[in-house]
This record gives sequence, structure tokens and C-alpha cells, in this order.
Amino acid sequence: MRALTMTAAAIVFAASASFAAAQDHGAHAAQGKPVLQAFEHYEGVRVALSADKLADVAPHAKQLAATIEAAGGAEAKKHADALVAATTIEDARAHFGELSTILVPKFQAEAIPGVTAYLCSMVQKPWAQRGDKIENPYYGKSMLACGSPLPPKK
Repeated sequence: MRALTMTAAAIVFAASASFAAAQDHGAHAAQGKPVLQAFEHYEGVRVALSADKLADVAPHAKQLAATIEAAGGAEAKKHADALVAATTIEDARAHFGELSTILVPKFQAEAIPGVTAYLCSMVQKPWAQRGDKIENPYYGKSMLACGSPLPPKK
């Protein structure tokens, strides 16, 4: 019985160590790809704008601004910094739109699982988001479900 208990404990330990290593590998993979890192912070900004919550934009925008240059270059960094400093939801959305014009093609090229690109026909700007339910960041709650899927990049 004691041997069986020890064997079961060893199996549980090995399984949990394997699971932890897999999670750690996934985190390192995202850290190693600037586009994937950028998307995580971009998505936080998009969620805040979709919910009309300007106060929630800055924390995500700061993280995005700190990592964006490697994924999107100097122009993306300029708009990310302006997004951090935005004092109105309209300004935040304008800079998010410029940032999206630069980043969405990169997100599409990376083919991030579960991420879809859309176009807002009202402002003629793209955005990318996780999930199937459209959440338009350009008009927030007033036109949350408005947008058209963009074809995937090859």
C-alpha cells in the first residue's frame, strides 16, 4: 500500500511539474514574440475603449507603449505614447485607430489563435480582438456590435 501511495504521489508530482513547464514555455513564447506581446496590451486597450472606460485605457496603453516599438516601429510608439496621454475618449480612439492601422496587419500575419480582425466602416479603421462577439472600440456601447470581419492575411 505504501509503495502504491508513493507511486501515485510521484505521478502527481511529475504531472504538475510537466504542466508548470508547459505554462512557462507558453509565457516565454509570448515574451519572445513582440507582436504577441503587443497584442496582449492592445487587447486591454480595446476592451476599455469598447466599454467607454477612458480611465482603464492608460494602464494598458502604458504597457503597450513600453513594448510596442519592436512590433510596430517608431510610428506605433508615437501613437501608443499619445494613447497614454489621451484626456478624452475621442482622442484615445483616434490614436487607437492609427495604432490599429499599423498593428492589425501584423496581428493578422502572426495568425494569433482566437483573434479576428474587423473594420469599422464609420471611421474606416481596423481593429483586432479576441473572441467571436464583435466589440467595436471606436464607438463603444453606442455601436458595440458594428463592424465587418476582415479577410485573413496569408
